[in-house]
Amino acid sequence: GVVRSLNPLTMPMATGTVKVPRISSGVTASYVGENTNITKSEVATGQLTLTFKKLAALVPISNDLLRYGSPQADMIVRDDSVRAVSQREDLAFIRGDGTSGTPIGLKNHIDPANKFNANGTVSLANVTTDLGKAMQAIMDANITLIIQQGATGGIDVRPGWIFSPRSWRYLTTVQTGTGQYAFRDEMLRGTLWGFPYRVTTQVPSNLGSAVNQSEVYFGCFAHAVIGEALGLIVDASQEAAYHDGSGVVAAFSQDQTVIRVIAEHDFVLRHDKSFSLIEQVSWGV
Repeated sequence: GVVRSLNPLTMPMATGTVKVPRISSGVTASYVGENTNITKSEVATGQLTLTFKKLAALVPISNDLLRYGSPQADMIVRDDSVRAVSQREDLAFIRGDGTSGTPIGLKNHIDPANKFNANGTVSLANVTTDLGKAMQAIMDANITLIIQQGATGGIDVRPGWIFSPRSWRYLTTVQTGTGQYAFRDEMLRGTLWGFPYRVTTQVPSNLGSAVNQSEVYFGCFAHAVIGEALGLIVDASQEAAYHDGSGVVAAFSQDQTVIRVIAEHDFVLRHDKSFSLIEQVSWGV
């Protein structure tokens, strides 16, 4: 999935729950004169609790297909099931609202002050300004955007972008007034303004009253935490029973093999100002 590929912090949840510490207000410093008391400063801390949410996919397939079809038929179904789980996980980690047993995603974790609407007039100048505002919102929270580079030092905050395929197309093809591509050469190397990006259909392009708006996410994935209760579990059975939406079906009597994929996880941000969100994006419409 695209969220995992941007390297958030992953923590095991051996009991299905884990608490993550966070600093809600930090140390302050001030200048003092000679023989003057130093102003006391205290760190205010809090905790975030991750509790597992179960994500699953179940696919019955005909044993005739397995017997007489391609030898790779079961692997194709298995891999497609894993991809489906990955895509649904991305939707939850990006836009989940916490209802119906789902995680709360970036959209609903980000501090409202770090959300803003894109300029309604789409132009290279306005898009560039909006991209800069997305970065500034994080820097205004005193989060540096330096990427760790081994022995050279720096702070590893793992910044990255997430946007829709339509936004990718616009950014890759937009040209300057002299006909030069503004971002294409860099984007073909996998970065935008020096930071990696990911493209996913789990960021919609049909939002808003006109059904043509999208979103652009930018943030520091070192502050994003995935709690992992289970690794991805893939099971297959010829004796299992499953519910087909109207009743219980026995795979054995139907001569089927049932493939089941299960993941258990949760998602939080340790700092809600470590991400920004550009809304009402109509780039490329």
